[in-house]
Amino acid sequence: MIYGIGVDLQTIAQLEQAMERQGENFLRKVFTDRERAYCSRHACPARHLAARWAVKEAFMKAMGSGLGGRYLFKDLEVVNRSSGQPELILHGMAEEERERLGLHVYISISHSGEYALGQVILCKA
Repeated sequence: MIYGIGVDLQTIAQLEQAMERQGENFLRKVFTDRERAYCSRHACPARHLAARWAVKEAFMKAMGSGLGGRYLFKDLEVVNRSSGQPELILHGMAEEERERLGLHVYISISHSGEYALGQVILCKA
């Protein structure tokens, strides 16, 4: 049974502007060490960071909290399995709530041209 669905579309330029204005402080506040390391290996790190931002925001929407709600950005970590499939790893309150509610988390990310997209589907176990 579906518990929640969230989707977010992020412009890559908007994330680049935030990086320029706030620098490393912004990156450390929003992304985990693993996320930053993965994205920095690519020719356009902002494209991959924007996709991760979109997944984090989509998760918050799926949980019904939105930005500035119950979760910290760094409690939501997008990693890639060895197959390349993205996976959302939850920490802190986000993981506690996921476990308490018995939810499975499914994500999809995409980026093309000027945009990055993140989608989250939460299902009851």
